[in-house]
Amino acid sequence: EALYIRGMAALPLARGQGIGELLLKHVESFAREHGHERLTLSTTPFLDRAIRLYERAGFLRSDDGPHDLFGTPLFTMAKVL
Repeated sequence: EALYIRGMAALPLARGQGIGELLLKHVESFAREHGHERLTLSTTPFLDRAIRLYERAGFLRSDDGPHDLFGTPLFTMAKVL
């Protein structure tokens, strides 16, 4: 079963300090401890920094939906644990 990461953000002043990486590591530890086999999230194609963070953390693009949110394009990323 997958654990879905619903949302994650840092204030602009806090960006670039590794907070996103720490959050993802904590979520991954939680998921492993609770028996989840993968992590999934949805993001928009224009969030380049977030996408790079997810890719560095081992997430890959997936064909799973959703593919839009009220007209904003989305794609799913997943990481097998």
